[in-house]
Amino acid sequence: MNGAFRGLVTLPEKRYLAVGIEMPWENNLDMQFGFWRRALENGEIARLKERCGCEEAVGLFCYRCDMQAKTFSYHIACENRSGAQAGVSEELILKPQTYARFEGGCGAETERFAAYERLCGAFWGEWLPESGHASLIEPETFACEPGYAAIERFSPEVPLGPYQLNMLFPVTRRT
Repeated sequence: MNGAFRGLVTLPEKRYLAVGIEMPWENNLDMQFGFWRRALENGEIARLKERCGCEEAVGLFCYRCDMQAKTFSYHIACENRSGAQAGVSEELILKPQTYARFEGGCGAETERFAAYERLCGAFWGEWLPESGHASLIEPETFACEPGYAAIERFSPEVPLGPYQLNMLFPVTRRT
């Protein structure tokens, strides 16, 4: 299954509760997917879903970045529908924004990295340079302004697949 641009979507402000890690700019997918695996195994995702009153956990890529350390944050987050206090979680607020939406998938867990990389490549390498848009999470252009993150939806809880990936990249028109 190949990834493809599915259009621009505008989302309102959303509040999330999340757990996160800092990662080097050289995105290490083993680190990212390992973070999901550990959070599933230790029950952190289930607790987050319960506290938030939400059935879906998403990845929030690059909510924060540190230009000097060359790191970005990666969070596993749930929309805070219950209004719960952050407690041991971190509250993240995404501003109302337009996103470029990409979808794709794969048949087996071993193909997840390649499917993820296809979607990122389609956005960063193909669509973005030709679109008349700029990414709001690109350090060189917007210095990772707070309140923006790429939203990654996939099904890490499904052990056997098939896997659908839906990635939303925050964008703005180039001026």
